[in-house]
Amino acid sequence: MLIISGLNKSYGDQILFQDVDLNIAPKERIGLIGRNGSGKSTFLKMLLGEEFFLEGEIKIPKGYRIRSLEQHLNFSEKTILDQICSALPGNSSNESWKAKSILMGLGFEEKDFDRAPSEFSSGFQVRIRLAEALVSESDLLLLDEPTNYLDILSLRWLERFLKTWKGAFILITHDQRFMDLVVTHTVAIHRGHMRKMAGGPMKLMQHIKKDEEIYDKTRKNQEKKRVQEEEFIRKFRSGARSAGLVQSRIKSLAKQEIKLKLDNIPTIKFHFRSIPCKSDSVIYATNLTFGYVPDQPLIQDLSLTTFPGDRIAIIGRNGKGKSTLLKLLHQTLSPDSGKVRMPPTLAVSYFGIDSIQELIPRRSILEELVATSDASEQEVRNLCGSLLFRGDDAKKPINVISGGEKSRVCLGKTLLRPSQLLMLDEPTNHLDMESVEALTEAIEKYEGTVIFVTHNEDMLSRLATKLVLFDNNKIQVLEYGYDKFLAGGGWSEDGSLMGSTGTTDTSGDSNLNNKEARKQQRLLKKQIEKLEREIEKLEEQKKELGEVLKKACLAKDVEAIANHGVEMKKLEKLIDSKYEEMDEKMEGVI
Repeated sequence: MLIISGLNKSYGDQILFQDVDLNIAPKERIGLIGRNGSGKSTFLKMLLGEEFFLEGEIKIPKGYRIRSLEQHLNFSEKTILDQICSALPGNSSNESWKAKSILMGLGFEEKDFDRAPSEFSSGFQVRIRLAEALVSESDLLLLDEPTNYLDILSLRWLERFLKTWKGAFILITHDQRFMDLVVTHTVAIHRGHMRKMAGGPMKLMQHIKKDEEIYDKTRKNQEKKRVQEEEFIRKFRSGARSAGLVQSRIKSLAKQEIKLKLDNIPTIKFHFRSIPCKSDSVIYATNLTFGYVPDQPLIQDLSLTTFPGDRIAIIGRNGKGKSTLLKLLHQTLSPDSGKVRMPPTLAVSYFGIDSIQELIPRRSILEELVATSDASEQEVRNLCGSLLFRGDDAKKPINVISGGEKSRVCLGKTLLRPSQLLMLDEPTNHLDMESVEALTEAIEKYEGTVIFVTHNEDMLSRLATKLVLFDNNKIQVLEYGYDKFLAGGGWSEDGSLMGSTGTTDTSGDSNLNNKEARKQQRLLKKQIEKLEREIEKLEEQKKELGEVLKKACLAKDVEAIANHGVEMKKLEKLIDSKYEEMDEKMEGVI
């Protein structure tokens, strides 16, 4: 078990977290949540020994192996297969099949194994680093945003892989659905403290919200009572007969711990401004063909008509042409053949995966937004505030802010431009969970047309009314949303559509099977929730027993130490068995 006690971390006057006590058990799968800038990535670096801390202790057992998703993209081996095999545990260097299996799960093909890592895009190089971490079979795996640059199919493979992970891991991701499916516990960094609870992120966030509501109610009652007590003291201070009562109340107030009002945590706000569209169609694309390599088209003979109010999601494996199609429709790229037509007065707002690279590093956030829009400086300042760049934060140079902050700046550009068509390519990358939710809500309220690429299945489910599906070497336009697509079969494990047509025409038997499967899923989820509650109670018992055992050790009570030690072993064995039972049931949950 990895034990963290009394941990404190700050940068100057900014306290990231203080007095952190946290244990990580051998099979715990932990989701780490908190707003951007709360210290999630810093905490992982502290576990790796890459970041110092002021006070506290991190006790790592002897021989305990920690592996992280490395961020730098410099590789030492000639081929990606050699690179992954170099990360295999020392006694299993001949087990290259494990490396191949993981690479294929993350979207690589067998023909890629002998290619050099440098030949791949930065997105696929991140996948190489992820494959290295996954093949390591470490005791503790640290995964900082592994879902960035993964498509839906790779995400689903990673979900299944992590559910069977034999060690512990700590996961940071903006994808709440993904975290819900793979973690056994959640740790939140909130108001400078860490709190751990069995279950997914939503459960813990609800508990924190409820606790703060109770705290605030108690604080208000305390203030009301204090005012009453102070009024009594003022009224009867001079009376000899009531002197004893007055002194008693003065002493009582002096001992009372004053509950301070909690600061309001600012929330991000997105608002896309729309302009009415008078045209019957927004984009009319006919027979589009395009490829980066001659005679190897990524997109061939695709026709697509977009109407006002459409919400079109482009989905499929990475590297198959999703972003390319968005650029063709935006007319950033020209097709090899075919045409893209749109009204000449159409107002378009575009956010691309390469938008961050287009920011001018020397400019401040404010200067960048002012320079790329017709809005007044005051309008831009107001926008900066809604994007959590308040006061002097808006004057920070682009080259010193984080990836998440740069992403917000780029989204800010689209917010400043009133539009009839919104085009978004992976807008959730680098955002935290709260920001992803705010962004999704803003797109829901936008009255124009939206064409977007995302691997976030919650966003797809809530927004898409039409799909452009890249299925192996075919592109299909489906006149329905993502939920209906999943109900008709959705994705298979090998990345192709379930069924040959991708339509929702299924037989009565299939519908019956789907109904039974959903019933079974609901039953499994209820059983998992029950196990989570049981584990939570057992963990609390374990914590209490640990305190008793600690006191016995301090008192050097040998008999008590022996008895409580036996109890602790039994309790740990019971907890492990509950985790194993939960793992088995989670295998059946999609």
